[in-house]
Amino acid sequence: MKTDKRITMQDDAWVPTVCAMCYNACGVKAHRVNGVVVNVEGNPDCPQGGGTMCAKGKAAAMSLYRPGRLTTPLKRTNPEKGIGVDPKWAEISWDEALDIIADKLKTLREDDPRKLNIISFDTDVNRLGLMNAFAAAYGTPNTNQTMAAALFCGNSLHPVAMAMHGAIHLEPDLSQVKYLLLFGAQHGFMIGENAKLYSMHMAEARMTGTRVVVIDPICTAAGSKADEWLPIRPGTDAALALAMVNVLLNEAGIYDAEFIKKDTNGAYLIGADGRYVRDKASNKPLIWDPVDARAKTFNDPDIKDFALEGSFTVNGVAATPGFQLLKEHVKSYTCEKVAEITTLPAESIRRVAREFGEAARIGSTIVIDGKELPYRPACVYFRKGANQHKHSQLTGFAIELLNIIVGAIDVPGGCLGANSVFMANSKARWSWIPRPDKDGMLSPGMAMRHIPYYGREVKRPERLTMFELFPTATYSDSMMLLNVMDPDKFKFPYKAEILLHSYTNVMMSTINPEAMAAWLKKFSFQFSFVREINETAEFADVVLPDVDYLESLELVTPFIIETSGKGLGSWCMLLRQPVVEPPPGPRSRIEALLDIASRVGIRKDFYHNLNIINKFEEPYKLDINGEYAWEEILDLCVKSRFGGDHDLAWFKEHGFFAMPKKVEETYLRPFNESRVPLYLDYFLQAGEDVKRVTKEIGIPWDVSDYQALPDWKPCPPYHQKTPDHDLFAVNYKLPFHTWSSTPDNKWLDEIAQYHPYAYYILINGETARRKGIKDWDTVRLETEGGLNVEGVVKVTETVHPEVAGIAGTFGHWARHMPTAKGKGVHYNRLIPIELEGIDMLSSAVDCCIRVKVTRTGEASAK
Repeated sequence: MKTDKRITMQDDAWVPTVCAMCYNACGVKAHRVNGVVVNVEGNPDCPQGGGTMCAKGKAAAMSLYRPGRLTTPLKRTNPEKGIGVDPKWAEISWDEALDIIADKLKTLREDDPRKLNIISFDTDVNRLGLMNAFAAAYGTPNTNQTMAAALFCGNSLHPVAMAMHGAIHLEPDLSQVKYLLLFGAQHGFMIGENAKLYSMHMAEARMTGTRVVVIDPICTAAGSKADEWLPIRPGTDAALALAMVNVLLNEAGIYDAEFIKKDTNGAYLIGADGRYVRDKASNKPLIWDPVDARAKTFNDPDIKDFALEGSFTVNGVAATPGFQLLKEHVKSYTCEKVAEITTLPAESIRRVAREFGEAARIGSTIVIDGKELPYRPACVYFRKGANQHKHSQLTGFAIELLNIIVGAIDVPGGCLGANSVFMANSKARWSWIPRPDKDGMLSPGMAMRHIPYYGREVKRPERLTMFELFPTATYSDSMMLLNVMDPDKFKFPYKAEILLHSYTNVMMSTINPEAMAAWLKKFSFQFSFVREINETAEFADVVLPDVDYLESLELVTPFIIETSGKGLGSWCMLLRQPVVEPPPGPRSRIEALLDIASRVGIRKDFYHNLNIINKFEEPYKLDINGEYAWEEILDLCVKSRFGGDHDLAWFKEHGFFAMPKKVEETYLRPFNESRVPLYLDYFLQAGEDVKRVTKEIGIPWDVSDYQALPDWKPCPPYHQKTPDHDLFAVNYKLPFHTWSSTPDNKWLDEIAQYHPYAYYILINGETARRKGIKDWDTVRLETEGGLNVEGVVKVTETVHPEVAGIAGTFGHWARHMPTAKGKGVHYNRLIPIELEGIDMLSSAVDCCIRVKVTRTGEASAK
């Protein structure tokens, strides 16, 4: 390793910090010797990460000392932009770089500040809302902090988590669950949030008899270790879930009636128009009390019982409980019919549904921390596999119905809402707790109010993402791609001109690169904060060298915090601090952003917005007339949240601050008066509002998915099977890589090379024989639209017969990423971006990619 440019901070020291090799933000300790990082270990004292290390964390030093690291600002001298086009970089000073950027931003702000677009994976929970504060100070609504993930990852999960749990995320209660269904997910198998800790908890759960069933087209790491793997046809998860609901409700009669009556809107009466039947005097939703044989408002203190089934007449209007409508709705999803849709045997569907229902132990209780709670040790959890499709929000609600029916919502053993820890201080820790709204339905607490139960106001869009037309979504970044490429089609009032790009590599991790390149070229000026010149930075006009995480200073609130496992979990806030000094040249993008704000003349507004976003209180508020270094802002932040005794110096010494959770926080439902929506009444109004506004604007918009009960709907027509295009290309995650950010790490690349599947295209054995394909043949996968990839085949039984499996985000071509260049297959090359392929509720991009397989080369020796 080259060490001549390193500045020795202190010889032979272990420094507490926070890993950034993925988004889990685990507490670690880095070993520094003579100014060089020689080892990284888990911090055994920190609850975030459990004191262990994964392969990515152990390989951190290889990223720190990577050969392609950028160490000086660069300016583009070649005006031509495109894939493989040499930017002809010229080295410049930091002052020159920041002056160029500031001049461009000042000129644009005088014209229309909305024309600035920000894309970044510097999530607000990790960086105190800096990007949002900067955007607001500048005057642009366009700050998109999860762009790549927002196309495929949590599009349906986050709205479900909000509506059903008042949380941003979901997790199974691994401390108590005994039957776990994973739909397109690998939770507990070194994939996903808090991967290490959950994998430890999963191992403990399996040792105590927890049964795991994985539903996925590919036998992933989770599938290979599960008790049962069900290879489902891609894009049919909703059909399977609704068939299981049908079995539980109409065949087995397994459901938690008391939970549905008192904790959902299943007893609310629904009229012929699909809306709540309301009391004329109070406008409250009505239920039917079968004891008194009359309608009452949902919260009438004299209710003796709730009718879940039957038909009634109220004020001359026919009325039916929502639960009855659900029972009737799912009758069409017979196991035999759904077997044809999913390719899973009808007997397997029926058996797994019954196993799940019986495992829930409806009616049982458990005592935790001295309090008797409902015990429902059965849970369904879903992730990217079920998310990355058109109609994905309906799919998410269909899957979550299984948890609702057996009462496994925020109780021991069930599915739990999980929140980030940005509210983790004694003043705000309860601010996320949901409250009942005027109809008694769950409304997220103040800390989560960006997605209220009834949806946001629908209005003419101002954001490039057209977020205003997605009232039930958490983000809508896919529309930003279409809007920037053709703003006239959507009657948009302005065109984007400047792009601030930080950290994320959208050329690799979104749609096919040719389309993404066309999108980037729409911006007249792009500046990028990067650590190496990746495929996206190659389109920049100015690039700024950022520091590595082992050289950075940041207050970190993990994207997701442990809830289940041993005990009740903890809230946690950590400090990422420098272990070594950076070499001459790189500078923290946070400090650079503060500098840019001053040069553009928006520093006062920047400070003002930081005060608001972070709820800084006196005497720790930023003086808008002052000037602060980043370290001073962090010091005020931790004092404001935790008091003067916990200043930045305290965090540097201890590394983190943790607060044990209370039982009311971990298991919310028994202590909360709000109801979760079994029947999505609010979707109907949202759909009417979207239809009205888009009609006023004069743009095409599909509102057919705004329905009160979910259905399975097939993939878009252009993704349907043809005689030639008879396979689905499916992407899956590996436990030792993070998106496109780690393939250039030498140690992780070495693991991938030894892995049997990482760099290959997986094809089922029978399918391969039918097509005359053998191990190590090279093949081309091509869509009907002509998008294609090539790669080497691995024939295996661990993939659905209709699927070609592709791992990770490989296939880099950037010249400054020598380790990753040319290795593996770039799945995203196959993904088109068309309005027809976008879920108009969640904005998910459909990945039911139909491909034709052509053998292009003979098998080579391996």
